[in-house]
Amino acid sequence: MRFAMSSLVLTFHDAAVSPEARFHALGALTNAAAVAGAALIIFNKSTGNVDEACFSGLSAEFTSNDIRHYAAMDPYSPLLDGNWKKLSECFSDGLLRRSELYNDFVLTCGVRDILAARLADTSSHRVIFGIHQQIGHNFSDRVDATVDLVTIPLKHAACRHIGRLFSRVDGLDESQTGVLAEGRRFYFHVDNGRRYPDETGCVFSTPRDAAAHAFVLAQELAQDESWHGSSVLVTDDRGQEITRVRIGQ
Repeated sequence: MRFAMSSLVLTFHDAAVSPEARFHALGALTNAAAVAGAALIIFNKSTGNVDEACFSGLSAEFTSNDIRHYAAMDPYSPLLDGNWKKLSECFSDGLLRRSELYNDFVLTCGVRDILAARLADTSSHRVIFGIHQQIGHNFSDRVDATVDLVTIPLKHAACRHIGRLFSRVDGLDESQTGVLAEGRRFYFHVDNGRRYPDETGCVFSTPRDAAAHAFVLAQELAQDESWHGSSVLVTDDRGQEITRVRIGQ
């Protein structure tokens, strides 16, 4: 069991890299917690749309159009913070019975309840993660232990992914910068006395550009108080420290 949990944590170090890695991480968590499924949704605050969504288990068959449609009427996600909350604890049974989202999306998936948390909340994006309770079943006894184990790795993976979204917005997408002869790969670790490593990094032209990106990440992360006191540690491809930026006050 301890080995399985350690393997689960390791999957989230790679979850920011690609949709395939995120889907694998969701499946691993679904199995570890013995739940019916899980979902990761990235909301774009500027457009009001869902930029990305990844589902495993019962809800995996829904299309991106379905997800965008129902996300627009979602009253649950805005109520979430860094703590885990059940859908059934946020709304009364009467309100849920009148909810199109609950009747046409949640119940249609075969899901009775959702346990979710906000992993990251920046000026541009909000990242929500939830695990699903199947109709006719209770959450398993393994849910609490699994959630305690993966919350920090999940938050770290979400923040790394948002960092890559910022890189793409700034014209620094890896598909473009990877071919620059002068580009170097820099790594943006989160350190709070225990390091959560960035194992893939991003390519920037100079250390100064990488440091500037770290300041942007730190400012974004500071909007979520659970990151205060941590720092963004930037290293180059040889492991040399470039800068360290404190998050929050």
